[in-house]
Amino acid sequence: MLIPHESRRLAGLRAVVVGGGIGGLTAAIALRRAGSDVRVFERAGELGEVGAGISLWANAVKALDRIGLGEAVRGLGAEIGGEVRSWRGLPLSSFSAEEMRRFGDASLALHRADLQAALLSALPAGTVRTGARLVRFEHGAGEVIAHFADGREERGDLLVGADGLFSAVRSQLHGEARPRYAGFTAWRGVVEPGRELVPEGADLGLWGRGSEFGLANIGRGRFYWYLTKNAPEGEGDGPAGRKRDVLERLRGWYGPAPEAVGATEEAEILRTDIYDREPLGEVWGEGRVTLLGDAAHPMTPNLGQGACQAVEDAVVLARCLAQGPAEDALRLYERRRAARTARIQRSSRLAGRWFFQLENSLACRLRDAAFKHLLARAQLRQLEPVVGYEV
Repeated sequence: MLIPHESRRLAGLRAVVVGGGIGGLTAAIALRRAGSDVRVFERAGELGEVGAGISLWANAVKALDRIGLGEAVRGLGAEIGGEVRSWRGLPLSSFSAEEMRRFGDASLALHRADLQAALLSALPAGTVRTGARLVRFEHGAGEVIAHFADGREERGDLLVGADGLFSAVRSQLHGEARPRYAGFTAWRGVVEPGRELVPEGADLGLWGRGSEFGLANIGRGRFYWYLTKNAPEGEGDGPAGRKRDVLERLRGWYGPAPEAVGATEEAEILRTDIYDREPLGEVWGEGRVTLLGDAAHPMTPNLGQGACQAVEDAVVLARCLAQGPAEDALRLYERRRAARTARIQRSSRLAGRWFFQLENSLACRLRDAAFKHLLARAQLRQLEPVVGYEV
């Protein structure tokens, strides 16, 4: 938990958070529990059930403990653990949920909407204002002023841009720039209760050529799956529809993969091209403005750390703001987060390019053989710097 003196130092501090996703809501909770007066502004007209599954590795669960949310989140999903196989089903490796706890806590798979609902419930009613599209911000005398498309203004002592990959806050700070296409697309879906595809703690990863499939229990009888494929940017769905495209891609794959997709409603299958950006360096913001989460350090999903790093950001931000004036504290926060998030951005990109999305047949066979003969302990040690970390 945040220690008492932090609440006294932040008492009365007005914080404007732009973006009501996982990072923005977590930042609002951390700042409010440290004594700040927080308002969150979300571009979408409502905060509905969006997205599919999400991974909260142990580093994020431990960070949520710091702001009193760990126990609530642990009850939302299922522990991560399971096996990796080739696309045809040849076993390559396995990790039990118990072995995964070596990082100091459980790692969880859960529905993004469940996590969002838990975060919202930790904030007072009225904290989040929807339908609020930021058009610009300006620095005033000892404050920052946010201007929204509907004409409203909000004044604060600081502004946090947590508005995602195409962040309006980042664009004003660093200029308009297209994100980098990672070279692959991803389909995602949730199978509603009715059949047990994998038991809890027995998640499944399948590695193919230019494709990776994952299947995880996310609690309450539901299962989350995803499939990646190397593809041109902006490639559309085929004439037979999205579900048929995925099933065709999975023709001949190990049974649970096509079974999970077959059990998913066509309209519930999401598809997104995958992007990231180059690290910003040690300075993310200016004056009383900073960035958080994907607005600061968007990364590919190959290490499952996007939301986890946003959660870490939020906890560190609140801690730094307790240590001095807002502008100095924001630069301290950026310095403390820059090196770690940059390493994970680069590692995630490399993992996708040289491991999960490999397409060459010989390279894929060598990858599978090497992973099969690498001891599970050695595989888990490679995750230690990322997942074993404590903010």
